[in-house]
Amino acid sequence: MSTVIDRVLSLKNTDLFRALDDGELEQLSTKLRERVYPANTAIVREGAWGDAMFIIKNGQVEVKKKEPNLGIDLTIATLGTGACFGEMALLTGKPRSATVIAVAATELFVLEKRDFDDLLLEHPGISISINKIVAERIEEMNTQKSMGFASLQDLTIDPDFVTVIPEQVALKYRMLATSYGNGNLTLVMVNPHDLMALDEAARLITAKFKKKVPLDLVIATEQDFKNFMDGEYKSVIKPLVEESPEVNLDDFLDSMDHIQSDFMKEAEFDDGNVDDAGITDLAREAEGAPIIRLTNNIIAMALKKGASDIHLEPMEKGLRVRYRIDGVLREEMVLPKKVQLPLVSRVKIISKLDITERRLPQDGRITIKLGSKSVDFRVSTVPTKFGEKICTRILDKTNTMMGLDKLISHGPILDLVRDMIKKPYGIIYVTGPTGSGKSTTLYSSLAEINDIGVNISTVEDPVEYDLEGVNQVQVNPDIGLDFARVLRAFLRQDPDIILVGETRDTETAKIAVEAALTGHLVFTTLHANDAPSTFMRLSEMGIEPFLISTSAIGVVAQRLVRRICGKCKESYKPDSTILKYLDLDEDIELHKGRGCDVCLGTGYKGRVGVYEVLVINEELRHLVAEGADTMAIRDAAIRNGMKSLKDYCLILLKEGLTTVDEVLRTVAVQN
Repeated sequence: MSTVIDRVLSLKNTDLFRALDDGELEQLSTKLRERVYPANTAIVREGAWGDAMFIIKNGQVEVKKKEPNLGIDLTIATLGTGACFGEMALLTGKPRSATVIAVAATELFVLEKRDFDDLLLEHPGISISINKIVAERIEEMNTQKSMGFASLQDLTIDPDFVTVIPEQVALKYRMLATSYGNGNLTLVMVNPHDLMALDEAARLITAKFKKKVPLDLVIATEQDFKNFMDGEYKSVIKPLVEESPEVNLDDFLDSMDHIQSDFMKEAEFDDGNVDDAGITDLAREAEGAPIIRLTNNIIAMALKKGASDIHLEPMEKGLRVRYRIDGVLREEMVLPKKVQLPLVSRVKIISKLDITERRLPQDGRITIKLGSKSVDFRVSTVPTKFGEKICTRILDKTNTMMGLDKLISHGPILDLVRDMIKKPYGIIYVTGPTGSGKSTTLYSSLAEINDIGVNISTVEDPVEYDLEGVNQVQVNPDIGLDFARVLRAFLRQDPDIILVGETRDTETAKIAVEAALTGHLVFTTLHANDAPSTFMRLSEMGIEPFLISTSAIGVVAQRLVRRICGKCKESYKPDSTILKYLDLDEDIELHKGRGCDVCLGTGYKGRVGVYEVLVINEELRHLVAEGADTMAIRDAAIRNGMKSLKDYCLILLKEGLTTVDEVLRTVAVQN
């Protein structure tokens, strides 16, 4: 069951209740019920009378609307944890405007209309607050720029933006997106006071632009709207939309060629060879000018936006392109289905993969030289229902060799890490989930202690970055060259420092311990939730506790949180619920980003590390040797000065480097 704080926070994040004070929210939270819906279960159905609103506690749902001409349900939105739907039912009680289906098992907070109405009778102050919110909402919509009457015949109609409002939604609510300019979207409505229509428009527009977009509202007459939809829309606009419902490839290439010219004009690809005569046509298409332009533009856009990964994801009717930026995936575009095969083949050719093999996963690599700069791309393919999915990791050396002082913002923690890496022998474990910056920390550590008089050897899978003066070996399991075998060879290579990319099995862990006990400094990564649990993880792998305690120098557990954009950063006073939950002082001032062009409207730009550093002392060494449980080790570490991941997050909050939302998203806050 959820706590009162969980319920209050869920309500606080809902637009309808955002202005309520803590007391009102607590009263409202008592009316929330909890329900669980299995996967593929309809939560509400279009046309049914609304009697409740829902807040997603955990899970995912799809919002579907009936296409009147085809008689099928079209997915118009996907909502995840924290999102709400059905709130208009509390205010109007009108029929549902869409069907909502649980994609996976989904837990919901439910506020039924009868409970909501009873609460308003018991507490008139809440009713006043909510009425004020609704009034502000209407006022906001009514005061949008350029509000007035106009003929659709006199407006600029851009087919690329007409698709923001699908035809069935446009006809139902009598509204139409016509053009986009100066950061505003022009929205034509017959009834601009229709709250349900405005809600639907806001949902669709936000999904398209990945942020809230200001509207230029234009009022059209009923007859004018009908004449346009029956005339120009059917004869001119609709054929253009149907020809390429996701993206017009030629227009996209033309609009993005300037990015390619900036980033890729001097790019040199190391192309593979295509020898199979049975795929000559596909290979020729993949090497055609439009596909090469498209591939270069996708890569160039990823580099420009600072993406760490590129995802090419085949769907039933298109190819979705997503970028991971600052640790969060963002949909960039959906390409026509017809470009899927040649685009995937082009990526496979330049990464030296077999384009005839579509049934098995493959791994490859691309190296692009951009003038004096070289960027590596690690490519992975996997077969899916609708074709091969490609995930490309961007390996930019300039982003990795940052120096420990640029990674660790808190001085005392930085000093602890530097003291650890200067030890003559022992093991330093770096833990954290995939994408948490472990490789960056390891490489930066090696760069700091790399010297002409030191023999450094690394075993990795794969070798992500070339380090000058370091002997790097990539494992190859197909020929029996695994971590353990390379490590055994290293011990006969007169090493001073050894880096093991990942401790995956008992044999590798034992050899790493042996290396540390024989006078070598060893760096390695391990999958563990935090620093204290590392020792239990090693015990589970079969390493004797006394060997762990003797060999270990310490553990660095880490995460990455998004950094607040410096251009649109602003301070605010957090509500008391958040302060209480995070154990923060009442007078603290926190920060957030408004969203601007620099941060693509997210309020974040870049990431900053969160570190938990456990240094082995005599007390901890004794506990580890005795096989003490994780809780006992954690208590002793904190007693000896260790700052937990939560403690480090609070430091970042106080320094104005990240937000409460990022802390709650990334780190498990234990009270």
